[in-house]
Amino acid sequence: MTAGKTDRPAAGHILRYVYLFEEEQRRGRDEGVKERFVVVVGVEGSRYLVAAITTKGEGRKNAVAIPDEIARAAGLAPGSAIVVSEFNRFTWPGFDIRPLMKQPGYIAGRLPPRFTAKIIDAIGAWGAAAVDRD
Repeated sequence: MTAGKTDRPAAGHILRYVYLFEEEQRRGRDEGVKERFVVVVGVEGSRYLVAAITTKGEGRKNAVAIPDEIARAAGLAPGSAIVVSEFNRFTWPGFDIRPLMKQPGYIAGRLPPRFTAKIIDAIGAWGAAAVDRD
């Protein structure tokens, strides 16, 4: 699968998505504040697990920095990080997934398999909380 394809995403694929943080949900929000890139960290049938990618994760205990070389190759800003303390869970395609702006499809990029596995392991080690979006 390559960027711009309409295929169903797999672990490591990067999507545009309106992510709802756990803190926002606790404050009563049922919609995320903005569109952001997320990475698919699990697929359970038609249920998808996605983790938020942030450009403000440097130095956060609950985020894993994306090496600049990997970020650039995936189409992300240098200095980006992935939040590993929580994730959104939804049924594909859900209401919060956004199509790409400059090409058809939903897949904006991909993280390398080893780095994706590192993120998935970090989410498991953190005991990440699921925010259900259905």
